[in-house]
Amino acid sequence: MLNYETLRSLYLEDLETSVTYDGKKARQRVYNIEAWKQLPTVDLKEYTQPLTLWKDSSDVWCFSDQHFGHNNIINYCNRPFPDTRLMTECMIGNYQKLVKPNDICIWVGDVGFMNDLEINNILSQLNGYKILVIGNHDFHHQKLRNLNFHEVYLLYHLRVEDDDLDLVFTHYPMNNLPPGVINIHGHLHDKETGSNQHINVSVERTNYKPINLKTLIPIAKQYKAIYD
Repeated sequence: MLNYETLRSLYLEDLETSVTYDGKKARQRVYNIEAWKQLPTVDLKEYTQPLTLWKDSSDVWCFSDQHFGHNNIINYCNRPFPDTRLMTECMIGNYQKLVKPNDICIWVGDVGFMNDLEINNILSQLNGYKILVIGNHDFHHQKLRNLNFHEVYLLYHLRVEDDDLDLVFTHYPMNNLPPGVINIHGHLHDKETGSNQHINVSVERTNYKPINLKTLIPIAKQYKAIYD
């Protein structure tokens, strides 16, 4: 049985390492590791709605690495937008077409490069119960941004009993996962780990739209079958 503290320890251990993707040495993941270690183990906002209700009453969506207001990301990741204004408008429109007021959306980090007030103005326009899994750009220096999410986590573990799946949501892909655990992550944008334990939900991989968890579960089941 997985427990949160074990996963948390593994993730923090992994964040202190340097990793290699596609044969290239990546820069050290986290320079402010002490700030990450000090993050609470539970949500920072008042808990009002359990995620376990999703199978009965709500759709669950994943949405990662929006980088609202980040000019350089357009060229860096070859995003199909002429400027950040249209990029933001497109992602807001895509989100509102899919996510209903009673739905849940897990944001997998790196929301925006604007100030907190500007980012919160965007969040206030968007439907659903919003959960943030913290990314590296969700800090301002050593301090976590004050963003208006309903819940905020270092990582999120979701047990899908009907499909015998353990899904772990983190911003960075975890490289020290227990066997059979599937990691839903962001951070890599248009790249992939090449591992059958990782599903990248960065917006570059989802056509700049939230992706429904029901779309990800069959992929996760295929990956887990390798370990069964």
